[in-house]
Amino acid sequence: MKTALIALTTATVMGTMTASAAVADLDSDGDGVVSFTEMLAVYPTMTEEGFAAVDTNGDGVVDEEELTAATEGGLIPEA
Repeated sequence: MKTALIALTTATVMGTMTASAAVADLDSDGDGVVSFTEMLAVYPTMTEEGFAAVDTNGDGVVDEEELTAATEGGLIPEA
């Protein structure tokens, strides 16, 4: 039981660090979020419709939470 809890905690922390690293890798202007232009620079086949599907709150940018959900949901490849 204790081992499972440690594994779950580690996976959660690693997932958060991975999302942060992914945003940092995509975020060329350093504002902490990813715009369509920044996403397009790394994923040239990304469409505006695809970006809108990733940007679940519709604010025009993708944050860590949205990027994690999109990656886990298969909307974009893992970084």
